[in-house]
Amino acid sequence: MSVQTATDPAADFGDALRTGLDALPSSKRFTPEQLEVLYAMGYAHMQQQQWRQALNLFAFLSQYGPTRRHYLAGLAQCLRMAERYEEAINIWALILVLFPENLSPSLHIAQCQLAMGDTAAAQQTLRQLTAALEDSDPLKVRAAALLGQLG
Repeated sequence: MSVQTATDPAADFGDALRTGLDALPSSKRFTPEQLEVLYAMGYAHMQQQQWRQALNLFAFLSQYGPTRRHYLAGLAQCLRMAERYEEAINIWALILVLFPENLSPSLHIAQCQLAMGDTAAAQQTLRQLTAALEDSDPLKVRAAALLGQLG
C-alpha cells in the first residue's frame, strides 16, 4: 500500500502558472519601481473615476507584472466599472487561481454576475464562498448579507 501525500492540485496549478508568468520576458522588462509609478498613476485615475485612463494603465501593468495581485485587481475593477463584466469575472478568477489563500475575488465575481442580471449564478458563487469561510471571517459576513438580500 502506497502512501499518498495530500496535495492540492488547484494550488499546484496556481503555483505553476505564477512561476510560468514570472518567467516571461515581459515580467523583467521594467523594474518594480517603474511599474509602481505607473500603478500610482492608475490608482489616481481610479480615485478620480477616470476609468478609461485607469483601464489602459492597468492593462499595461498586467502585461508587465502578470503576477502582481494589485495590478490584476485594478484591471478587474476598471473592467467592472466599464461594464465589461465577463472580462472582469475572468480576471477575478485568475486572481483566485494565482492567490487561492484570499477568496475576496469571489465576492467581486458575484457582484459582476448580479450586474449582468444572473442572480442564480451570483447566489451560487456566494453560497460557495460562505461554505469555504469560517464563521468569524468578515468576508463571510458580507457574503452572507448579500446572499440574504437576494433571498
